[in-house]
Amino acid sequence: MRVIYKIDVVFLWVYSVIIVFIGVVGAVSLGNILFPAGALLIETIYLLLSLRRPYRRRRALKQPLPAPWKTFLAEHSLFYKSLDKIGKKRFEQDVQIFLSDFSIEGTRRQAVDLEAKLLVAAGAAALLHGRSTWEPPFQDGVVIFPGDRFDRHYRPGKGHFAGMATRKGPLLLTETSLGESFRDPRDGYNVIYHEMAHYFDLAGASIPWREIFSREWRKASEGRSFLRDYAGTNEAELFAVATEAFFESPWEMKKQSPELYDALKTFFNLDTVKILK
Repeated sequence: MRVIYKIDVVFLWVYSVIIVFIGVVGAVSLGNILFPAGALLIETIYLLLSLRRPYRRRRALKQPLPAPWKTFLAEHSLFYKSLDKIGKKRFEQDVQIFLSDFSIEGTRRQAVDLEAKLLVAAGAAALLHGRSTWEPPFQDGVVIFPGDRFDRHYRPGKGHFAGMATRKGPLLLTETSLGESFRDPRDGYNVIYHEMAHYFDLAGASIPWREIFSREWRKASEGRSFLRDYAGTNEAELFAVATEAFFESPWEMKKQSPELYDALKTFFNLDTVKILK
């Protein structure tokens, strides 16, 4: 994640020039001095709205990540702990940006503790680490449910959902699943990796790349895959479960299915076998 992207800067300049041009042309052709004033007002509003997020991110990065936060991340995120100095710095900045951009709260908008927020941010920072131009694939923040499950009507303690990637709403997680995701960094289970993976659209992937996942799904549905059984539910779940394994147990994936590992390596632009220790 970045404070501001080059393409956004280009659009800022283009639209700013267009607004000023309209104001000048209106003043000259119609002899109306209100045109420049109106253009200036529109320009100001446009810049304030467009630069709100970069300003918020820049402000979040003014101070380095607090030392206790770094210690917590190193204790709970094997990915962060395994990065070199430069990688750690970028990971820390992504955590700060994520926390500045997204609300992380309970089901009734109650506050959640800092540790839960750091775990969510760490999961997102790891998943996006290889693609500095990627943004978190959801827009409406994160809601953490008490306990270990909720149902399709969002009732805590009922149903069987540990997390849910809603298309028009926040990312949903349970408190228990969030804690379990970072308890054993090599068990191939992480609800944040899993649910965030659901947001990525595979429709634009090349046919050979999709075929790799289709073959692995068929194996999973027949109980012949090294991935956990849930991968056999459908191809979307296969991709989500494979993403978990790629970030937590990539050695087994590379051994059992090197083509699947290479596909995810390309997709996330990361060689997790080399990164993790």
